[in-house]
Amino acid sequence: MPSKNQLFKMNPDLNIIKILLEIFGLDDLDDSRFFTKKNMIDLNVVQKINDNYEIFNNYYLPCKSKIYLKKLNEKKCITILRQFLKPFYYKCIAIEKSSEGKKYMTYRLIYNNSQLSSNKNDNKKREYVVNFDM
Repeated sequence: MPSKNQLFKMNPDLNIIKILLEIFGLDDLDDSRFFTKKNMIDLNVVQKINDNYEIFNNYYLPCKSKIYLKKLNEKKCITILRQFLKPFYYKCIAIEKSSEGKKYMTYRLIYNNSQLSSNKNDNKKREYVVNFDM
C-alpha cells in the first residue's frame, strides 16, 4: 500500500472500507452491483456519512476534511468513496444510462490493476467487460 498522500493523514484501512461499503449498501470490494443516486437517497448515504463524520475526519488531513466532509451531497459521497478506494486499487466508475427518456448515472466498483503497472502505455493484453442492462 502506498505511503501517506495528499489527502490522508492516515492511510485508509480495511475497517474504514468496510464501513464505507456498508453505508453504500455494498457487501465487499468485489460487489459489482450497480447503484444510482436514487439508491443512495434510499439508503440515506449522506446522513450515514455525516453520522460517521469523526471516523472519516480521523483519516483526512484537516484542510481536506473541510472540503470533502462539509455540506455533503450524493456527489461528494461518491468522491469520498473513490478517494478511500484508490489505495486499494479499486475505482468507482460512472456509466450514463437512459430510461423512459431520462438520463441518470449508475455507479459500480471495479478493480483497477492499471495502477499497479509502471508503464501505463504498455501493449499488454487487456480484458474488458461489456454489460448490456435494460
